[in-house]
Amino acid sequence: MVASKLVAVLSPCALALAAAVTAGCTPSEGTEAQAADCSTAGQNEFLFNLMKDVYLWYDGVPDVDYRSYLSPEALLEDLVDKTRDRWSYVTLKSDYDAYFREGQTLGLGFRWSFDQEGILRFALVHPASPAGAAGLRRGDRVLAVNDIDVEEIARDDRWAEVTGPDEEGHEISLTIARPDEEVSTVAVRKAWYAVSTVLNPRVLQVGSSTVGYLMLTTFIEPSAGELDRAFATFRESQVNELVLDLRYNGGGRLAVERHLASLIHRPATAGALLDITAHNDRHGDWDKRASFEELDEPALPLSRVVVITSSSTASASETLINSLRPYIDVKLVGSTTHGKPVGMHGWEYCDKLMHPISFRVLNAKEEGDYYDGFTPDCPADDTLDAELGDPDETGLAEALHLLERGECSIPAQRVGAGERRPAPPREIRWDGLRREIGAL
Repeated sequence: MVASKLVAVLSPCALALAAAVTAGCTPSEGTEAQAADCSTAGQNEFLFNLMKDVYLWYDGVPDVDYRSYLSPEALLEDLVDKTRDRWSYVTLKSDYDAYFREGQTLGLGFRWSFDQEGILRFALVHPASPAGAAGLRRGDRVLAVNDIDVEEIARDDRWAEVTGPDEEGHEISLTIARPDEEVSTVAVRKAWYAVSTVLNPRVLQVGSSTVGYLMLTTFIEPSAGELDRAFATFRESQVNELVLDLRYNGGGRLAVERHLASLIHRPATAGALLDITAHNDRHGDWDKRASFEELDEPALPLSRVVVITSSSTASASETLINSLRPYIDVKLVGSTTHGKPVGMHGWEYCDKLMHPISFRVLNAKEEGDYYDGFTPDCPADDTLDAELGDPDETGLAEALHLLERGECSIPAQRVGAGERRPAPPREIRWDGLRREIGAL
């Protein structure tokens, strides 16, 4: 399609593209093709017409002079329903393909967060990334970026400025502090690296239970193979309890989420409904009812699953929680999830992909619309002071406590009355594709 400079108008199926949470290929009859006008005005016109047609809230899209905008990204800002939509975005097709299809991304390879004390620390460092090669690790304290104090950066919201453009070779310096070590400065250059989406899979013995644990950072095509290998180990180890760590998982492809759901649970009835994707009233023919996959290997013998969550647990991660709940007991440990019960298809135009929110996702009981997120059964902070997968790490420790004793370490009734929990830590905003990657 790109090579011929033709685009299929308003048809996710003809383009065979999928984005943040994606329903996969959706049929559309009578698709027309037009020569692509790759000027800014042409891209803006395509986006404007797209929003007026497929956007979930298309009837609220304002009439604006789209020709006056400097880019489709700028136009999108004025077209979305800001009361409901925090997610529609435009990105380069090459960046999208590299990440979702190949598991490659350009960046530094770390995720940072403020802890409960207001200290900026690395929460996650991808092993094969520039940050991993530089020896950075979870828990390292970040004092300054490019010699600018972190408090100044946060106060003036200069995150984009200090991390710089997504260009290969772009360098930033980080002033790092570790316990019992001198403060040091580390230079890291942006580069392409392979993303490992399944981290720290391990088998733990808790009382009489054999517990499988893994962290999943995103749902992209390479994730399916990584999950298959982890679950093969769980089956060999006769795992009968599962802790799934989705605290940093901002979503991805629904096809991969459905694969994970089928690894976790297999209903007795073949073809059981897993989820429903529902579009606006102009495109009801795109709606889809998806079933659990029929896999060769059996699912784990689970009566429940514990999911570690945070405000970054979004989109396909929340779909997994919601879709499994009609079939299996799903317990949440951590903090309230992001609240994204909707998804998007991707429309290719020239070198861009346009991702307007275009459908809702419901479970087999037609439950959805969890815009306020899912509240955890057992609250737990992400303290960043232990390695992920360590049984003493706060989130995993709480999950294991729940599995062993059937209750939270702090009774739920004490959390709401009498024992006030500290305010959640400050958040650093992530937008567009970067939100889904979940790392700089």
